[in-house]
Amino acid sequence: MSVVVRRRAAFTLIELLVVIAIIAILIALLLPAVQQAREAARRTQCRNNMKQMGLALHNYHDNFNTMPPALLNSGRYNNASYITATNPVLNTTGWVFLLPYIDQAPAYNQYNFNVCSSMSSPYGLPVSGTDTTNVAITGMSLPMIFCPSHPNAGEVSTSGAGGTSFYSRNLARRSSYLFSTGSTTDYDAPYDSFKGDIRQGAFGNNGAARMRDFTDGTSNSVLIGEAWGGTAYKTDGSNYGPWGLNGTHTCCHGYTPSGSTTALTSATVAAYAPDWGINRPFQNDAQKRTYAWVFNSGHTGGAHFVMGDGTVRFLGSSLDYFVLCQLTYIHDSTPVGEF
Repeated sequence: MSVVVRRRAAFTLIELLVVIAIIAILIALLLPAVQQAREAARRTQCRNNMKQMGLALHNYHDNFNTMPPALLNSGRYNNASYITATNPVLNTTGWVFLLPYIDQAPAYNQYNFNVCSSMSSPYGLPVSGTDTTNVAITGMSLPMIFCPSHPNAGEVSTSGAGGTSFYSRNLARRSSYLFSTGSTTDYDAPYDSFKGDIRQGAFGNNGAARMRDFTDGTSNSVLIGEAWGGTAYKTDGSNYGPWGLNGTHTCCHGYTPSGSTTALTSATVAAYAPDWGINRPFQNDAQKRTYAWVFNSGHTGGAHFVMGDGTVRFLGSSLDYFVLCQLTYIHDSTPVGEF
């Protein structure tokens, strides 16, 4: 009687390697799609955050008939006649004023508006209090002002705490957005000083626009724009803002300079276009990083902006700098059509 010996079926080494190779190819094909889907979700959340910012600004305006200042009593405004012992440096940011309108009323009520957020006052002007009084608020995590795609958003940073240097900050959190301040920064005089300057933005120091000031139309005027900080995005990744609730240097101002207080033309912006447009590398930086006050993001192709009517627009990196100035200057008398 013959005995039938049945062999057990098994993969050969070659077959196993083929299966592994197929699985690896499938994973390689799927990963980019998964990453793209995740980035699309993060961008959607970023837009939603910015829509809430627009709504908060309009609600603030309804209550006070003006927008909040980008910064109150800046320590970099070197004017001893204005910043005095009775009107000291506060470095209070616009985000602090908006807290009740973004579901943060308890934090707003805890904030001491008579004391500074940052002691940054490099010109020796008097500072109110120390940077420890409000640190529970200025150092709080506030996801509304963190773009989910921004890898450095929310990181905590301390530099020169207790001192008055330019970037003095105590447990500050890096944020992702700047107020549109036209041709002014935290060095400049109060907002109302620039009423006759066509380069005035929606926000400034110790003041901001009212709805009636948007003579170019609210849908043609930028309120807030993305600005990502960190070593991969800014030329001084350690110090440059935005810094959200902490009013240290470069915390809050989105700057779009040009060369004339009375005329906005291609000629008056030409010298500024290479360095100040959306995502423009500062002085041809090899790593494509921007300067402190420049609007920028890591999104492919551009950055998100909140317009004066509360809508959110994605503006491309290739946008002509002349058009960006038209959008960030609220009464330059050159309203934009399609952009």
